[in-house]
Amino acid sequence: MSRRTGSSGSRRSHLSTARSAALVGALAFVGVVPVACGGGDRLEATPVTTVPGPYTFDYTIPEGTADDIAAGIDPGIMPSSLTANVGDTIRIVNDDVKSHTIGTFYVIAGSTLTYRFTTPGVFEGECSTNADATFILTVLD
Repeated sequence: MSRRTGSSGSRRSHLSTARSAALVGALAFVGVVPVACGGGDRLEATPVTTVPGPYTFDYTIPEGTADDIAAGIDPGIMPSSLTANVGDTIRIVNDDVKSHTIGTFYVIAGSTLTYRFTTPGVFEGECSTNADATFILTVLD
């Protein structure tokens, strides 16, 4: 296998990275919820420009949270589990300089994620903002 080097290879790689970053940023801006769950249960990625408040669940990740976590301080922002009903809404405002994973949600640094629960089930994933490092979301019908 030959490896391409030189300025055109670097430029092509840089453009791919820039396009990927732009796509992720655009998806976060419109509220698309990327998912990464085990066991086959998934929250469907649903593009929404806005989910109007008031929100059933409303969380803010303050600036400096990544620094606290790196220093071994539990920021205590998110619970390790949450029970919601279909139709409930959640808003997660990420004022930190680092993107955070909250179970099945990935919240880009400096963005706001809003989501209306439409699918019942149990959804589990990592959480970068609690001491347990996990987040279990139960959505009831």
